[in-house]
Amino acid sequence: MEKRYDIPEEKKEMASEPATAGYRQRTVFSAAQVELLNAMSYLKTDEEIRQLQMAITKFFAQRADEEMEKLWESGKWNEQTLEELKQAHYRTPYKK
Repeated sequence: MEKRYDIPEEKKEMASEPATAGYRQRTVFSAAQVELLNAMSYLKTDEEIRQLQMAITKFFAQRADEEMEKLWESGKWNEQTLEELKQAHYRTPYKK
């Protein structure tokens, strides 16, 4: 379920697309974004913000762990894959 929110007139000049006659720009938020915005409106201190950041971090870390476990169980990820990653060089080469 997406909710649409109008961009205030004073912010339209800052929008990425030029405003044209008869065209109203909108920002579309997902349900998750709306929930986070609502939750953040109750945060009053830097410590509360840090705690929310940690909760979000833990949530995504848990999801990553679950996905890695699925890859390991399916056989798409194994000890050999780990060893290959240890030897891989993915850095961008720069000219000296």
